[in-house]
Amino acid sequence: MSILFRPVRHRLLPHRLKPLRPRQRRLITALAGLASLALVGCRPGTDGLQVPTVLYIAIAANTDQTVNAELREDYQEKLGLMQVGFRQLYPGSTFQLGVYPGQTMARAMRNRIAAGLEPDLLFVSGDLALQLLRSGLVDPFPTDPALLNQFDPTLIRRLRDHKGRLAGLPVLIQTQLACFNRRQLAEAPRTLTELLEVSASGREVGLPLTPFNLLWSAGSIGAIPALERLARRQPVSAADAQKLEEWLAWLQNASHQQRVTFFGNQELTDTEFMAGRLAWIPCRSTMLPLMRRHLGTHLGVAPLPDGPDDRASPVNRLRVIALGRNSSASGRQRALAFSLYGVNPLTQRGLTLGSQTVLPANRFVTVPVQSSQILRTLEDASVQGKRADALVALLHGSEHRLPRLQGLLTRLVFGDIAVSTARQQLMQILNDTP
Repeated sequence: MSILFRPVRHRLLPHRLKPLRPRQRRLITALAGLASLALVGCRPGTDGLQVPTVLYIAIAANTDQTVNAELREDYQEKLGLMQVGFRQLYPGSTFQLGVYPGQTMARAMRNRIAAGLEPDLLFVSGDLALQLLRSGLVDPFPTDPALLNQFDPTLIRRLRDHKGRLAGLPVLIQTQLACFNRRQLAEAPRTLTELLEVSASGREVGLPLTPFNLLWSAGSIGAIPALERLARRQPVSAADAQKLEEWLAWLQNASHQQRVTFFGNQELTDTEFMAGRLAWIPCRSTMLPLMRRHLGTHLGVAPLPDGPDDRASPVNRLRVIALGRNSSASGRQRALAFSLYGVNPLTQRGLTLGSQTVLPANRFVTVPVQSSQILRTLEDASVQGKRADALVALLHGSEHRLPRLQGLLTRLVFGDIAVSTARQQLMQILNDTP
């Protein structure tokens, strides 16, 4: 076993949305006509909405992504799909786009506010939206019962702060999958046992050493209920403690395998996989286009491995639209109209089919899994991830606990701490209050 860390450097890259490919333009133009019928009754005030309006959208990359040309292109394509359809309804709309590292988003927004350049909309992760709301850098999203009914209540709970304010409107779900190299593996391992057998057969396995990227294995062991009770600061049983030890023991056992490498972050894990040096890794659905450019048809995707009695529990991320604080009246109206357009079922379906890297947040959108093996895998991962949704909602305000969890897991896989001691410390960390 080895553990690799590498510092990640980010650049600030504001830019304009590029034109869509003809097939994408035809798809969204067709959907826009239908979507307009659904939106007629729910526009947030139409007076003045047809005057030219520039909407600046600030996008935060995930913490395990590097802001580069390829990432910008991915976001351009996703928001470009929405842009073309929205302009069929509001022809005067012009979009400007800026991509920022997630770690520096709050500072960048403070600087923009000080310069009078705050964005109208932010497209960020659910966790970051909550941080920005608590810091006073975004406005709470208006809560309309009919609108919120379009989403699973667990998703909405993940986006509310302790005051009940809504940090943003859920738009897309980014799933966590297994990626494998077909040159090295004919098919993906389906269980934890098979995964270690892959390593034993001489093929390299990579695991990112971050809590949310390793949490899928806790579900496979059956430890999610115990972790959830700890996160609620409720008493745990002897059976719960045993499940926690089994999970930690599996991680430590994996670290003892010669051909299992734990990496300091997801980005480095992805890089090694795309270079062909790893046969299997956990991955994010949003990375599939970039991985496909490197591996072509040799890229395989599958759900993460289950355990003997329990399913994996991947952490599926939310991407949400949040509202900047200082938009003009017409800018705020247009921003709200764009938000409603983004969660319309027809728009959501178009985004899902057009990208095949994300799933709709709107629970009434049916994903055509029969038409695509990729979509079927994304849907399977989404179903798996529901097991972790409540735990993730409990931890979304746990910035003080997550770094300590990562430190504990690092010591565990290095063999610097016994499994029983790691379990005791894990329980202390999750029971801690800020």
